[in-house]
Amino acid sequence: MTTSGLHPRTGGALLRIGRLLAVGALLGLFAPAAHAQRDLGSWTLGPQVGRPGGLTAKHYRSAPVAYDATLTVDGDDFVRLSAHRLWERPLPDSMVYVYYGPGLLGTGRRLDTDPALSAGIAGKLGLNFYAERFEVFLHVAPALHFEPQPAPRLSVGVGLRYDLQQP
Repeated sequence: MTTSGLHPRTGGALLRIGRLLAVGALLGLFAPAAHAQRDLGSWTLGPQVGRPGGLTAKHYRSAPVAYDATLTVDGDDFVRLSAHRLWERPLPDSMVYVYYGPGLLGTGRRLDTDPALSAGIAGKLGLNFYAERFEVFLHVAPALHFEPQPAPRLSVGVGLRYDLQQP
């Protein structure tokens, strides 16, 4: 384990994925503007890797508002749910959007023996763009857990969500 708490192979894989998405975002900055699939009422769903990873969903409301949630489970004794209200703004002359907003999170550990629950508040700042019906995103999310004792955390995620709305 490293001082970041990640296994060296996991940290290296996350770094490579982050670099790939950063290159994609930079390419998106110089691509011609395209119609983004941010239609009112649309849902996107897909995987997120990072800390934490899991299944993520996003629901678009009237522009520029969207809501997202990420569910993380380890299949044994850990579950985490985070949800954010987001505002999205396009970067000038680009298909890349910046998004930001506040959120809530809850975590449960040792669910099968002696449950330890934690709750907190979070913020999220990220970039995303659409490639056909896929939303590619990367973000950072500082959080403050309140239970069992106050503890700051920083989450980083990259992922891909599929737009479920019919064309």
